This record gives sequence, C-alpha cells and structure tokens, in this order.
Amino acid sequence: MTDLPTEIEAWTSANGFSGTEEEIGGTTPLLRSGVLGTTDVVYRGRIEDREVLLAEFSIGSPDWSDQFGGSGTDSSVFTVMLTAVTEGRWPRLIVHPKRLSDHHWIRRLVRADREVDDVPESLREEYRVIAATSIPEEQLRGLFTDELAGWWLAQPTEVIVDVEDHEGHGGYMTVAHPGIAGDSSELDDLLAQTSHLAQLIDP
Repeated sequence: MTDLPTEIEAWTSANGFSGTEEEIGGTTPLLRSGVLGTTDVVYRGRIEDREVLLAEFSIGSPDWSDQFGGSGTDSSVFTVMLTAVTEGRWPRLIVHPKRLSDHHWIRRLVRADREVDDVPESLREEYRVIAATSIPEEQLRGLFTDELAGWWLAQPTEVIVDVEDHEGHGGYMTVAHPGIAGDSSELDDLLAQTSHLAQLIDP
C-alpha cells in the first residue's frame, strides 16, 4: 500500500514547492534556541517575487514544551517559513509569545538588544518584542501600529517572527507556528502571514 502524503507534502506539491536538502538551523534566534536544532523536512518555493523555504524544524531543548504551558501541541517542533530580507534596516527583531518563560528570554538577550515596551498594549499583553538597540524608536512605532496589533491577534495560530542580519550575507526573516501544521489551511495562513509581514519588514 502506498503511504498517503503528509499534510506538508500534499500542500507543497499543490503550491509548486520542491523538496531540498538545505539546513536552516542557526539562521535566526528561534532556529538556534535549543541545544540541538534539526531541519526535519524542507521545501523551496516562492511567495510572489520572493524565494522562501518551508520547513518542519525540531528544537532539542529539554524544557521547551514546559515553556509553552502544556497546551497539547508538540511545541518542540515548529512549522517555519524562512525568506531573505534586505540587510541593514532590522539588525535583529524578535516577536515571540509571552508564554515563553522570562528566564528563557533574559538569558538569550545580548547587550545590543532591548525589550520594546512602546507597542500597542493588546499586543504587549500576549507577545514580547525584542529589538536591536540600533533600531530607532520611530521606526519601531511605524511598524507596530494598532492595525498590525489587531491583525496579529486575529490570526488563528500564534505567529512567531524573527528578523536578523548576517553581516555581509544579507538578512533573514522567520515566520513560524508552534507544532506541525494540522491541515492545509494552516499552511495557507502561514504563507499569507509571511507575505504580509515581508511587505512590512522589507517593502
């Protein structure tokens, strides 16, 4: 009997993505969060004029699932879209759910980063925003508008975002959901979210 394709296999086939052997570990803060990161499956495709990688990525951290509150989701695995962005404008920008424990965040901050408080209260209640100190406050306020906060909180799945420069090698943006996508609609959502955020981050 032929095995039925997984959700990600079926979706990538229908959307013109092709399997690849590329590794994405270490590209952004989320992708180096654990003791060991593993690219389980990865596909290359396009969103409009951007090349993207879609992957299931495992983070080998013994306390990661506890940090997500035992929600029933296998939160050591993330469904991730990764795309290149223009280097220089957002040296490092991180938006993760507050369900990650405080000590996890504090030990990962570097001197060049700070927690951003000047974002809409509704977003600040659910997410923690970390940005490079070199990013002007005005630029951050221009991104984190009430409109963006409303959009973020209206998404059916938590949206995790990292943007980071690799000096001399360009910038990268990760948009991720906790767990393995349960159906094609979640992958549709992830694609639409990546497209929307890429237009804001790297217009």
